[in-house]
Amino acid sequence: MSYIPKVFFKSAKITSDMSRHTVIYLDTNYLSNMAKAQLGSITDQVECKFWLSLVEELKDKVLSDAIACPESPFQREEASFDARIEEAVGRIIDELSRGLKLNTWKDILYLQIEEAAYKFLGKDLPQREMWAIAFTSNPQASVRSRVRGGHPYTNWEVDDSPLLQNEIVKYKRQQKARWVAYAERTLESYTRGNWDETLRHDKLYSVDCILGSQAWADAEMSNSFGSFANMQDLIDLLVRLLEIGITDGNFMDFRKSDELLNSAFFDIHSSIRVAAAKNVPKRKQQGSDLRDPVILASVMPYSDVATTDKFMKHLSVTDLGLDKKYKCEIFSSSIKDRLQFQKRVKESK
Repeated sequence: MSYIPKVFFKSAKITSDMSRHTVIYLDTNYLSNMAKAQLGSITDQVECKFWLSLVEELKDKVLSDAIACPESPFQREEASFDARIEEAVGRIIDELSRGLKLNTWKDILYLQIEEAAYKFLGKDLPQREMWAIAFTSNPQASVRSRVRGGHPYTNWEVDDSPLLQNEIVKYKRQQKARWVAYAERTLESYTRGNWDETLRHDKLYSVDCILGSQAWADAEMSNSFGSFANMQDLIDLLVRLLEIGITDGNFMDFRKSDELLNSAFFDIHSSIRVAAAKNVPKRKQQGSDLRDPVILASVMPYSDVATTDKFMKHLSVTDLGLDKKYKCEIFSSSIKDRLQFQKRVKESK
């Protein structure tokens, strides 16, 4: 039997009512399928036609200022796992984002931690634009002003796309394998205890990876995709918290506070991780089981629509109701979902 947590559907949307654009986050599944269609590597003609049509519809909606498709560092990173489509994916990202970029997951999380510190201390939040936590520029600015404002995109030509290669870059495979091993190690103990206890345990563990002893251990490692922190990032964050008022005297209380543990990133990230471990304990962990919760925790509070894989959609929507809590529609790449996603794109005005 699945563990079904108590879910409260009061909106936690951080960017509610701030936009005229529909902000859409595209995951690797969607981007890679559109790239493969453009490269002619999808042999099913119906399938190929769908993805070619979808990318053109997305571009039209971006240019008409109906939607915004921000670029994410995750998209570039994951595209680089497969050298056969990396350049084609990069071209699509450029054409759809038109200079609009999400901050790194670490930047988003650090700013949420700062806000949690202000709330913990009972202080007024700093004055900043509503979009500034998640984006490098205003996602509601017109696409014309983004390009004119110094955010050009690479003018890829279809003929410049590389021929398909036979091998995925070896070291990227090894990198993904390390994520699998880490996922198995960190989630294997989560099959015991009730939901609330386990969720709090994982939140505290995640905080330790950012602000505690595990963070210092990670900081001693090389800067890799899997590392939570490097030394300078960690020091900068701690200095910033000290400036806000988090001192040696209240630091441990802050680390265990509701203001921090219930912030959007930790809430989404830990809820998905624990649901994966508790609800499907016999499923063999995959590298994406660590990446995908980080991605969704980064984009759900700031997007109107996001795409992900079937497993993550099941956890975040069916098991957890995070789509309602954070007012973000979630679509997988299943046939039913992608047709609904296409309909959602067409209806955006």
